Amino acid sequence: MKLKYLAVALITLAGLGLTQRADAVLEMTYNDGSGNSSQYLLGTVIPGELIPGQGQAERDATMTNNLLAMGLGAQDSPGGHLYSRSFNNFGTLPAATALGAVLGTNIADGTTAVTVNLLGGFQYLVAAYDGPNGGVAVFNVGGLTGSVDLYRYAKPLANGNLVGSNTAQQGFYKMTGWTLLNPTGGVPDGGTTVMLLGAALGSLGMARRFLKS
Repeated sequence: MKLKYLAVALITLAGLGLTQRADAVLEMTYNDGSGNSSQYLLGTVIPGELIPGQGQAERDATMTNNLLAMGLGAQDSPGGHLYSRSFNNFGTLPAATALGAVLGTNIADGTTAVTVNLLGGFQYLVAAYDGPNGGVAVFNVGGLTGSVDLYRYAKPLANGNLVGSNTAQQGFYKMTGWTLLNPTGGVPDGGTTVMLLGAALGSLGMARRFLKS
């Protein structure tokens, strides 16, 4: 009976490490001056691209795919919109699709961060600020669980960075909406899963020998 409960405890402990959670507000720095980008940031678009005939999810998927097609740290200006791909190497990422997207709209003024529930897990999170005047930040949130916080306001800079704030200030634009793209169902990273499960099973084997002695 003791072994049974111990096994449950070990497997539960391993499960706690299968996913990550971002506890701070997601930053939007494309380049800090030394070729470093904010964690989770895939890239930015300044000003945010308005694609005629497309809804929010389709627009955000298109922008995400444009960033995915760029090299790390690269910048480009198709249609007069500044695309800045972050220096973060996330490995091979799937193409963004509007299928299964979850939208957040009608963001109100306020003095706190905008909290987004990641539900069962998604690959990308796109935050848009005031259409053509503000900017767009695209994050790779694959593997994150629970909820994440986004700045309610953002100020676009000519170098591709977005400066965030949770209070309205001169030159800052309010978030107009966010989009979760590519539902993943909360599937954890394979390497991490194997490592943690192996550790749990190894501990279980040691406990079995101890209890038998």
